[in-house]
Amino acid sequence: MATKYTAKASTLTSSRGRFSSGTSRNSKLRPTHFISLPIGHHVQLQESVKSFTDGLLNCKPALPGVDRGIVIAPRRLHLTLGVMTLENSLASSGRTLADAQALLGILRIRVMELLDGHSLCIPLTEMNIMNPDRGNADNAHVLWLGPSMDTEDAQRLKSVSEFVNKAFSDAGFIQDRRPLKFVRTSHNFRDPVKVDFGTWKVDEIQICEMGSYGPEGEYVSCGCCSLAS
Repeated sequence: MATKYTAKASTLTSSRGRFSSGTSRNSKLRPTHFISLPIGHHVQLQESVKSFTDGLLNCKPALPGVDRGIVIAPRRLHLTLGVMTLENSLASSGRTLADAQALLGILRIRVMELLDGHSLCIPLTEMNIMNPDRGNADNAHVLWLGPSMDTEDAQRLKSVSEFVNKAFSDAGFIQDRRPLKFVRTSHNFRDPVKVDFGTWKVDEIQICEMGSYGPEGEYVSCGCCSLAS
């Protein structure tokens, strides 16, 4: 996935679609953490997504380029609000994980005000491919699930996500200064397919380590902001 950060949950991604910093091969410049709205812990969602991807894998004849190696484990499903390069040492002059954790904690009060007593929920009601290389659908890397923006849940999701993304951008954690993009027909290669994978509650905003694996295959959380009332 390239450096356009979007509020989408990917279900399939080829090796061509994995993250590249686009600026340097120096590992110090590569993102180390990302801000996540995790939903992969919902067992029913895991089962629904697995059933869908199993159907794609078992197609006869086989779908070109689709194999188990590109399927993202449902337990890892999340929406990304931004990626960060954090330093390990507290003596570093750069941004550290502790700095990011502190900022996330500070933001909780405003996030809860934006929710105004409601839960933060992610409706998975659209499916599409990310814009393929040179506009050729044969070059598609990523199939995503995401929200349409015509519900109150989706509008609350948009407000909270944009607030968190902007706060981390303004504080210098997120270097990509473009506004957070949500799924909209006008931004996609073709019209999204309407689907119903349910609406899922987000229990916390997490800072996760890139490429990490927890006991259940989830991304490892290095800090969180609880959304419990």
